[in-house]
Amino acid sequence: MEGKPKTLNQPKPDTNATSWPILSWGLFLLLFIGSILVVFGIPFGPIALTISIILLVFAYRATYTTFYLAIFFSLFLGLTVSLDTGALNIGERAFGGSIDIFFGEVILLALITAWAIKVILLWFKRRDINWRPVLPIWQAYAVLAFAHLVSIFSSYGPDPVLVGKFVLRPVIFCYVAFIALPANLIRSERRLRAVFGLLTLVGVLAAINAYTSLLEIEPYAWAVRRAHPIPIFGINPIGDNHNLLAELLMLTAPATLALAFLAKKARMQTVLYILSGAQILAGLLTFARSAWIVLIFQIGFLLLTIWRPLVKKYLSAIIAFGIIMLPLALYQIQFSFSPTAESSNSTRWMMTDIAWTAYLEHPLIGSGAGTFIWRVGNASVFIIEFGAPLDAHGFVQKLISETGSIGLLAYIFVLAAAARYAWQRMKNLSGKPLIVCYLLAASASGAVVYQLFNTAYWTSHLWLPMGLLLAATEMYHLREKRMQKENNLFGIT
Repeated sequence: MEGKPKTLNQPKPDTNATSWPILSWGLFLLLFIGSILVVFGIPFGPIALTISIILLVFAYRATYTTFYLAIFFSLFLGLTVSLDTGALNIGERAFGGSIDIFFGEVILLALITAWAIKVILLWFKRRDINWRPVLPIWQAYAVLAFAHLVSIFSSYGPDPVLVGKFVLRPVIFCYVAFIALPANLIRSERRLRAVFGLLTLVGVLAAINAYTSLLEIEPYAWAVRRAHPIPIFGINPIGDNHNLLAELLMLTAPATLALAFLAKKARMQTVLYILSGAQILAGLLTFARSAWIVLIFQIGFLLLTIWRPLVKKYLSAIIAFGIIMLPLALYQIQFSFSPTAESSNSTRWMMTDIAWTAYLEHPLIGSGAGTFIWRVGNASVFIIEFGAPLDAHGFVQKLISETGSIGLLAYIFVLAAAARYAWQRMKNLSGKPLIVCYLLAASASGAVVYQLFNTAYWTSHLWLPMGLLLAATEMYHLREKRMQKENNLFGIT
């Protein structure tokens, strides 16, 4: 015999694909990780080097396990790691001698590196189609990254090193970690269910944390009781304010509901419905006004899409639910007029005024990526009235201040591209896949609405829901095409 017969399991080469773009993407990922490490100025001592090697080997050998761990920990924005930059001038200049990075991002960096190696070895070299990279909306996102980079030339005089650091992390990092990775690693419904299970676990833990906080004694008898994050063994993994708790719960509840639709047993579906409701209630009990706005938006979105046929059928139940929720809504209104809420309003209005002033000074390219908090720090009135400077409470204020009209338009372009990408792949879906995709669309759009008022616009809380939506729609779209191809092959109509 002149050669071994080919087996069905052998990966088939994609003769239509060109090799240079794929190689370029793999090399870009490696250079990207290297750039981040250089910018960070991470000291490669024996311990740091050993841990890095262990993480990289583990990520390479157990890519999906690492992926699940990265998703789980990336949602806890209170888990951070401080890294000393040593005596490097660039580390002192960009980070003040110390880097505070989310613990989940450490795992993500190892995973991105392992993925880059696999793309080069398994796709470029062996043509294994399972590792062919998929890069949703990368052109639109490149425009957003460019809008941040061009702000270096602002007449405000931002530090080019700091602007460049901001473009690498968090801007480009958010795309690679939360959009590209899910799109490439979630290629089956089983993987998607596993991710939903992780989000459900995170949501349940966050809800337990919220309900436990209500057992604490309020310092004043007149204070409105509200759920908030509480430390665990001296560490607060969720974060230090109620908005982060509510934001997380508004993200995980739709994922739990989606997992319920994918569950095969009726009893498990019932349990998941209850868990989703418990997460929503815990989020509302934070009395974060953004959470109420997002929930109303998500319910309205679902009523106009997958829940539309159920409105007439369950109209009486919907009305009864509204009546039950009325006391809680009235409690929210009461809190909205409390001294705490009024102080928050004053802070937001002053920061909005600072952002608008910055925009008027530099309307085209802004003052420089990452410079908003400097402006707040230079506003003596803000420091006198509210203390330490805060970042913008809303991505619109953040973008118009730092990147001007170009940045805001680029951001809108990314959102439009993501919506178009998802819609084009959802058009031919039906049944449970369509329901799951609509729930993910509610989660992603709700995350965007939440960031109109919050400060987590460059974290997993915004970009992971969007990445899961794009990954799920792509996965179901390809599965539908395969099924149609098989049906046509066997003459099934």
